Amino acid sequence: MNVKKFMKRMTGVILSLTMIMGSFSVQAADSSINTTDTAVLSEQEAENPAESGQEILIESEDSQAEETVEPSGETGDQSVADKQEETGETDSDIDVQEPVKNTENQTDTALESEAVSEESEAAEVPQVQAEETEEVSTPHIFYQSQVQTDGWQDEVQDGATSGTVGEYKRMETLKIRLEDQSYKGSVEYRSHVQNLGWESAWAKDGAASGTVGKGLRLEAVQIRLTGEMAQHYDIYYRVHAQEFGWLGWAKNGESAGTAAFSYRLEGIQIVLVEKGGQAPGNTADAFWQRPSVYYQSHVQSIGWQKEVKNGGISGTVGQYKRMESVKLRLTDQAYSGNIEYRSHIQNLGWESSWKANGAMSGTTAKALRLEAIQIRLTGEMAQRFDVYYRVHAEQFGWLGWAKNGESAGTAGFGYRLEGLQVVLVVKGKAAPGSTASAFHQLPSVYYQTHVQNDGWKSEVKDGGTGGTVGQYKRMESIKIRLANQDISGNIEYRSHIQNLGWESSWKKNGALSGTTGKSLRLEAIQIRLTGNMAKYFDIYYRVHAQQYGWLGWAKNGASAGTEGCSYRLEAVQIRLVKKGAAAPGSTSRPFVKSKNGWYYENGYKYYYKSGVRQTDIRNIIGKQSSYLIKINKQMSCVTVYAKDGSRGYIIPVVAFACSPGAGTPTGTFHTSDKYRWHALYGAQGQWCTRITGHILFHSLPYTHFNNRTMMPNQYNRLGTWASSGCIRLRAIDAKWIYDNCASGTTVTIYNSSAAGPLGKPVYAKIPAYQNWDPTDPTI
Repeated sequence: MNVKKFMKRMTGVILSLTMIMGSFSVQAADSSINTTDTAVLSEQEAENPAESGQEILIESEDSQAEETVEPSGETGDQSVADKQEETGETDSDIDVQEPVKNTENQTDTALESEAVSEESEAAEVPQVQAEETEEVSTPHIFYQSQVQTDGWQDEVQDGATSGTVGEYKRMETLKIRLEDQSYKGSVEYRSHVQNLGWESAWAKDGAASGTVGKGLRLEAVQIRLTGEMAQHYDIYYRVHAQEFGWLGWAKNGESAGTAAFSYRLEGIQIVLVEKGGQAPGNTADAFWQRPSVYYQSHVQSIGWQKEVKNGGISGTVGQYKRMESVKLRLTDQAYSGNIEYRSHIQNLGWESSWKANGAMSGTTAKALRLEAIQIRLTGEMAQRFDVYYRVHAEQFGWLGWAKNGESAGTAGFGYRLEGLQVVLVVKGKAAPGSTASAFHQLPSVYYQTHVQNDGWKSEVKDGGTGGTVGQYKRMESIKIRLANQDISGNIEYRSHIQNLGWESSWKKNGALSGTTGKSLRLEAIQIRLTGNMAKYFDIYYRVHAQQYGWLGWAKNGASAGTEGCSYRLEAVQIRLVKKGAAAPGSTSRPFVKSKNGWYYENGYKYYYKSGVRQTDIRNIIGKQSSYLIKINKQMSCVTVYAKDGSRGYIIPVVAFACSPGAGTPTGTFHTSDKYRWHALYGAQGQWCTRITGHILFHSLPYTHFNNRTMMPNQYNRLGTWASSGCIRLRAIDAKWIYDNCASGTTVTIYNSSAAGPLGKPVYAKIPAYQNWDPTDPTI
């Protein structure tokens, strides 16, 4: 109690005692009387104050406040309420008693007054309060943050921002204090600290909350007032949180910030508001607590795995094992709602009903793979959070993140789910990663043909027949497009057109390939995929060609049809299949090309005529200045090669069936002597060319130097071992070497199971009695 209040109470006590004695009545001096004025009583008035009707002024030590007591009589009829109204005083520490009337019953009144005085002293219940307005100072709130890399910042007060905004720095410690408070009480506060959670003890009045020197972020804060301050004020505060920015205003110990997100506090504002006063701003969503999502998978050969949560991997990666069923549930929910999910199951497709809150989706003990999944939230959870999920799918690996009931996985491929991750994210905030290509389904391929006399036919798809069969009508153009495509990439195609050949540019996505109005037939087609479509799919196609009918299936840009034959395409079928899967049918002979002229193939240079590789080109290339002769001893075959400039002897000219023998040497040799007839071991031979030593090229053996004495059983043995070491040939073949291969020609004798690039000729047998060579030009 201050001096002013003490003096007012003492004045009341003195007035009460004066009324008990009945010696005078106390009258309050007019409040306009200056405290320096002195109330002077005449001697008569002092002896008999009741009769004089004068007021008695009693000054307190407080010069600015005076109490009056009214004497009896008409001048004292003014009510206490009126006096209070005039003075405006209501100080409850001053007790003012009812004025005492100076009448014949003065004694009784005095006794009554004494009783009243005693009661007043005992209970100190004021009957009349003299009003006084005491100044109440406005308190202030001061606060200070320690910030990542900045250290302790300067104090700020009353709603200013402490910390940082837009600098992505964590708050690590906080101090708060009150100043200029008129009421007793403190400010208390505590923090939710990275890895530690909520502090168990509240800091107060400038003490530090959080950590120093540990690099741990503050994630949330609670602040409250105590004592009289809590009765007269509300304390409001809001925080700037990572990813969220400024959250709503919390008050009086409520949480502000986030929990379970691992988000830092970056800034804070604190304001004192008179009790029940309006908040400084929006109070919605001052604090976000992320619930946890738990999930569990049943995996091939493993069974039920342990639960994981909040983005952990359930299932397997790199073990090629199918997920067969899954369970999901929520915990630590601050908001109403459930998590629901359903699966796409091998052979069964999408489940018809959604499972929820730990129920099983999928199958067990049936060896059926999950192929895709959908997950969604309900109720208030769906309003405040997005649920993101992604799967590890066979062939694709980790796909993109799906959310809120979208499909994740594959359909139409027969691919298993192998792993799953699930995360809860505040509504509208960024996804945990790329959301591209979360779900793949087998696209469709549509195609349309323009046919002789018919014009454009209706579109068909996925293996349907475009064009005609059995009507002998030419296809003149084609359009091809993809549908239901969720994988990047295009379909491209080009045609081989009558008189024009292959189109120089590839068409795509429904553009026209070929011609219209020109009556030009399509003869062949090539189709290919690009981008990720080519990564995950093969495109197969086959054509119905004039003279051939249905050819085999070509794929991925290979030619289908004919070239150089002037044959029309009549129909086409096109199919998409997953990469590496079996072709829709036979892939034998999808394309027939009528080659003409020279072609380099498999290291050799061949000559084609009307699409047929020529196996004897001696008349085409004429006599060469040199040759290379190779003898495959194992296969009894001779191949003659001509030289292709700097590329060497890579032109197969002709092949002969021969009869070597066990004595035939291997190696590289050079020819020398030549003989029209020459004696052999027990026989004679025509058109002989020496290879090395006693080893010669020669005709079949004769008993005499007469071409009608051929040993008949030897001709039919050509193509097998029959000699003692020489190389026996038909007369016409021995003569060609004799005539065309000059002395010094290289001869290589080797063994191989492959006859040679031209193969080994097969000759017709002759009758056993025939004693002459049917190829002998001299007969």
